[in-house]
Amino acid sequence: MFRAIGFFLFMLFMSVPLVAQDAPDYSIRNIRSRFSDSNRQAVVEFEVWNVGGAADATATVTLNVIATGQQVATDIVQPLKAQEIVTVTLTFPTSLFAPNTFESFRAAIGVGEVEPTGGPDIQDNFAQISLTFPENAAPPEATESPEDAESPSGAPKDILTEFIESLNIRLDFNDPAQVALLAGIIGAVIILLLLIVLIVRTIFQRPPDFGSWQPPYANMPLLDPNTLSGRRQQWQVHAQNGSLPAICTEDAFHVRKLVSGVDGKYFGGWQVIALRLNQYDMYGRISRSQILASKRVVKQIGAVARRSGKLTPDQIKRRLRPAGKRLAGQLRRKLNERNVMLPLAMDVRLRGRHGEVRIWFELYQGQRGAWTLVDQWEPEMAVIGKMIYEGYTYTVYGQRPGETFKGFRQRLQDDITTVLAEMVSPAPAVVNPPPDDQPTNPHMKQVQL
Repeated sequence: MFRAIGFFLFMLFMSVPLVAQDAPDYSIRNIRSRFSDSNRQAVVEFEVWNVGGAADATATVTLNVIATGQQVATDIVQPLKAQEIVTVTLTFPTSLFAPNTFESFRAAIGVGEVEPTGGPDIQDNFAQISLTFPENAAPPEATESPEDAESPSGAPKDILTEFIESLNIRLDFNDPAQVALLAGIIGAVIILLLLIVLIVRTIFQRPPDFGSWQPPYANMPLLDPNTLSGRRQQWQVHAQNGSLPAICTEDAFHVRKLVSGVDGKYFGGWQVIALRLNQYDMYGRISRSQILASKRVVKQIGAVARRSGKLTPDQIKRRLRPAGKRLAGQLRRKLNERNVMLPLAMDVRLRGRHGEVRIWFELYQGQRGAWTLVDQWEPEMAVIGKMIYEGYTYTVYGQRPGETFKGFRQRLQDDITTVLAEMVSPAPAVVNPPPDDQPTNPHMKQVQL
């Protein structure tokens, strides 16, 4: 009998640890603290580890001030399985404590809920931590409702949002009033954009300028007109361009000037930098009728001139037609019934780099219905800068007798295009070369200027 009782008691005492191991046992590990970026919130974090059996009840987490017992934060942890670990984060405002103060806190979990208050393993359900509150902890911002939020100037805080929302209207295209209003708004926006573009172009786009220039041979001292060099120098001032007249008068003389590169290619290395059109009379050019070609027109002419050697005459004329149309359109605004009969002068300004371009003159005489080459020379020049300037001048007829104004406008466009094509690629002349021993007729009369 005593042996049976002793065996029963032994088995009872041996089963107590097994039952105890099945009970949940929460433990707080790795407690730590930090402050938010604005120092307005204090954050206490730690891990809760269930080192016992699975729990079937929630556990309350509290954070209290040790000195006063004030509870500053609380949280709920769901039941943990055996050996399960969770991280608990508790936050509270730093404004509860004065700056630069030192306070100690005690964290607790599951006391009287998961584990009994006086249980043997209740000690690890508590943990202590101390915090020193920063001096620059800013007070929490006062929150305002969107309706009452205003900027310091008294205007609504989100004006852009309200404006966008106000534009969210539904249009009824069956209503003529709404359609007319929409068309008016679109028209006003287009006009406003055009005004802005015109203002920007006026501010940042410089008007074309013909400028003042002088050929490098014009400032040379006068030579004796009875010498070969003197006679050549006096012929130079009569050369207007690189073209030969289509009509050849017997024994008449004509001088022309040509521009080329050092390789002899016509127009090689030269650039068209300006073009001017205006009327003239017996007293000179009329300034009020002057027009200057835009940079776009000048670039078009220069591009065709650079490629003139690879283009046929028809291709050259076709590519220059837009420039002629634009120039004629600009000039028509300056014409009226009183001055439309006056002839027109077209001045073209050219520029080339010294050492890369050439200028030469050719003197012709009409003999037996054809031009005969009498003399050819390069002028003596005094080049000061890096650039050499030259200019061509052409003449376009005004309105002819019996010609209508409409017919004159059409002919003006064609004449300007033809003159530009002649400048870019002069028509070849059938001439005889001068003899080597007689570059100039010594019995020619002196030119009177």
